[in-house]
Amino acid sequence: MNLKFLIVLLVFAITSSQASFESQIIDFLEELRMRMCHPIPNLGMPALDPFQIPEHHEIAVDNKYFVDFIGSIDDFFLHGLSDFKINDLNIYTVPLRRSTINVTFPLTWFQTLYSAKGSLAYIVNLAGDGNAEASITDFTFSFSWILKSGIHLGIRGLQIEMYLGGLNVDFQNLLEEERINEFIHALINELGVELLDDIWTYEQDVVVAWVETRINNFIGQYTLADIIKIIAGGGGEGGESKPIFDGVEPDCKLSED
Repeated sequence: MNLKFLIVLLVFAITSSQASFESQIIDFLEELRMRMCHPIPNLGMPALDPFQIPEHHEIAVDNKYFVDFIGSIDDFFLHGLSDFKINDLNIYTVPLRRSTINVTFPLTWFQTLYSAKGSLAYIVNLAGDGNAEASITDFTFSFSWILKSGIHLGIRGLQIEMYLGGLNVDFQNLLEEERINEFIHALINELGVELLDDIWTYEQDVVVAWVETRINNFIGQYTLADIIKIIAGGGGEGGESKPIFDGVEPDCKLSED
């Protein structure tokens, strides 16, 4: 999900009292959910459901343990981000208390055209070219922090946890030998959650440090009063700024009603 959106979500949490936070943040997320099929300029966000990368993109991955490849994607579509469920909101604006947001995405999936040349674990060679689909069930994201004391806003002790309920992958022609291709798909679909968990465990500290630094770089420019004005739709040039969802119609879920 877009980092600027996560920062705005965090700012809402920081600037709300514990008693009022839940209703404010849920209202904000429901407003967002109804607009996620559109770009939201005031958040710097493209349309997120579906999220699209229609143009050609080159990709290179080398995590030193599992996957080493170069490839490309075309016509990438990611679905399901607007179906999130809020599991837990526990927010403190007093320093030294840890705040937590826990969210589950019941089903997210992507479709794309792909190519890939490389290897799996430096044992099996990749020679893929064709359609690719993958889905994740019950992806749970937990985001917690402690508010810093001081005039300007900041957080410390950021923790990010991720959990996957299930994974299903189908990449056409991933391997030249059909029997090996079927075996690798079965292996990934059976053990993929554990493999991704191992990768996340290895990379977690680096990712968390990167995210915390960028959050603090953004919110550290503001005082509490500044952020309240921004959220409320004021404080821009001339003393006013547009509301976050200004000009974006809440019509993305109407067909599901």
